[in-house]
Amino acid sequence: MVKLDQQLKEDTGYLWVMARLEPASPFGRALARTPRWYGPGEEGALEAELGRVDALLAWMEQGAPAVENVVHLLSEFHDIKNSFQRPSNSPMDEVELFEVKHFLLYLERLAEEYGRFPRPEGLELRPMTGLLDLLDPSGRRLPPFSVENAFDPALERIRADKLQVERELRGAEGEARETLLARRRELVLEEDKAELAARRRLTAALLREKAGFFAAMDAIGRLDLTLAKARLARRFGCVRPRLSAVPEVEAFDMVHPEVADHLKERGGAFTPVSITLEKGTTVITGANMGGKSVSLKSVTLNLLLLQTGFFVFAREMTAPLFDSVSLICTDRQSVEQGLSSFGAEVAALGDLLRREKGKFFFVALDEFARGTNPREGAALARALVEYLGGLNCVAMMTTHYDGVSDAARRHYQVAGLAALDTAAFRAGEAPLDRLSRLMDYRLLAAPPGAPCPRDALRVCRLLDLDEEWMKIFEENS
Repeated sequence: MVKLDQQLKEDTGYLWVMARLEPASPFGRALARTPRWYGPGEEGALEAELGRVDALLAWMEQGAPAVENVVHLLSEFHDIKNSFQRPSNSPMDEVELFEVKHFLLYLERLAEEYGRFPRPEGLELRPMTGLLDLLDPSGRRLPPFSVENAFDPALERIRADKLQVERELRGAEGEARETLLARRRELVLEEDKAELAARRRLTAALLREKAGFFAAMDAIGRLDLTLAKARLARRFGCVRPRLSAVPEVEAFDMVHPEVADHLKERGGAFTPVSITLEKGTTVITGANMGGKSVSLKSVTLNLLLLQTGFFVFAREMTAPLFDSVSLICTDRQSVEQGLSSFGAEVAALGDLLRREKGKFFFVALDEFARGTNPREGAALARALVEYLGGLNCVAMMTTHYDGVSDAARRHYQVAGLAALDTAAFRAGEAPLDRLSRLMDYRLLAAPPGAPCPRDALRVCRLLDLDEEWMKIFEENS
């Protein structure tokens, strides 16, 4: 089972998305922390999961109050796993029995509420009515728990005798009082013994159904997580991805939600990404600050979401299933451990190629080899494009080196500043906001080998760098 690396989740924005997933139960949250990875050969299982999300999304679109009722009931569950991790001769105390009864009661209520709509296959919920009846012999279906008389015939007699003794104590004095107090102590011990016996019997009965409890927790968690996926899709307008039998990724109007959210806060708007990736390497070139890295991370993020059973942030997206999805950029942890940025990314790439040898993988490389001598860096990047073209993979690489795209399967360029009026300054406008307004972030198909755009001078001027410095730069470029 593929376990997503924490750094990968952070670098791609996957953590940002997960922070907005909001499963309501502890069981749903536990599943969200370790999302299932659907690899090659599991297309049927992934389609089933996406179908369940689709069904719950359609259910939500009806606007029925039952949806919010289900979410509320899910939030009422407590994690009771620890109560079942015990020897069979260790009885649960009253607090634990209260928690188990609470679980069974809300399972019954959830199954009833959830049953108001057609349930997607694989998301069935069954109440454990017999066990709830065992803990609730009065049938009142109220959360509080106590060891009732009904649990042991002796309890009713003991408690009646104790109550009578306590009444007599109110007016007793001297030796009569001492006799009654002694009798009360005897009855308390009898009551404790009877309650302990009752708790032992209840615990034994519950432990015999341990597997059923764990299955119920899993069912609650899967319903909760799937419903959370549907709520996330509805909130952000995500769509169901299509699975492909060919090694090609195709996305139209794809969005990186975290970047889009930051831009919206500043009054800007995200430029959607449309791109096709084939087996081999696709190279993206363009000006610095032209959005190449964002395009790279948008693809990687949405592939991670697809392969963990989520709808994607795009108008349309089609992709095959990969054994792994990776992003290689400057590894902050490796740099902190003493590696240069170049050393860190080369080490990460080497680990990836050894680990995924013979597998079908996706890898995105952000400005690979930029941390070394430009001439060597360009040669190394070109060689990598050619090498990856001979592997069973789909790769993306952003670069500002000329010639890297020569061996690329596809080549895209950021539209950049060429078609824009870069003299359109606005009074009081922050330099970064100006650049964002004037930069055309669209990806345009370009022939392999096309030279990288030359926008550095205009970028620097838009950022209000010293004009004398810019004149020297222009004379030497």
